[in-house]
Amino acid sequence: MLKNLLLGKAALKAKTALCTLSAAGLLLMTMGSGDAARAAFVAAICNDAACAGGNDFIVTDNGAGDTVPLSGGIGFSVSAFGYVLAGNFSLSKPLVGSATSPQLDLSYSATTLAPQFGGGGTIYLYASDTDFTAPDSPFQLTLGGTNSGNNGTVTGLAWGGTSNAALDLTSLLGSLGPFSTPSFEGSASGSYSATANPYSLTIGLIISRTAAGASTGDLNFSAVPGPILGAGLPGLILACGGLLVLARRRRTAAI
Repeated sequence: MLKNLLLGKAALKAKTALCTLSAAGLLLMTMGSGDAARAAFVAAICNDAACAGGNDFIVTDNGAGDTVPLSGGIGFSVSAFGYVLAGNFSLSKPLVGSATSPQLDLSYSATTLAPQFGGGGTIYLYASDTDFTAPDSPFQLTLGGTNSGNNGTVTGLAWGGTSNAALDLTSLLGSLGPFSTPSFEGSASGSYSATANPYSLTIGLIISRTAAGASTGDLNFSAVPGPILGAGLPGLILACGGLLVLARRRRTAAI
């Protein structure tokens, strides 16, 4: 009897340990799958628009070269393509926005030496993320920055909604610039209807310089929240109607 009881307890302990290991394994698998999902967020500095030159710099969220330890943020800089220093600091979900309310942000800097020292040229900077699910969305695209040394042009663009592939530049949603003044800012609004679900969004910059100096700034793509129930003329009509009903009730109570 005692032997059977001890065997039963041993079996129970073994099952408990197995369940604990299984739970730990599932947790590790979940963490691993989350990292894989975040791998779809990338930032890039390229010397051609399609990032197909073979010597471009494409950094994955939390991957090699990423200086930001948090998911949803990528930061890196390079010295290449005629620029002594080019920096890309990009943000996406979950740090900013979400799958149903997209937002991408790209802060940039591009510094050149004088042409006699090999400075200048055109570079392309991108931030691209996947797995957005909002089917239809109005958006705001904003760009602001500076060009020093009496030189430099900056153009901001946004693409997306037609596939779930990172750096898909098939469908242009909006553009700003080119800006060539010492300081500048601009914004554009629009809307899109995604033909894929989920889908990717990409924002990018075209920066050209031919003299010593720097071009710096920030490009942001944000989904615009839909109208709040009760706002605008319908809300005003409803509010006035409510006041009339309240006044009538008070008048009736006074009689």
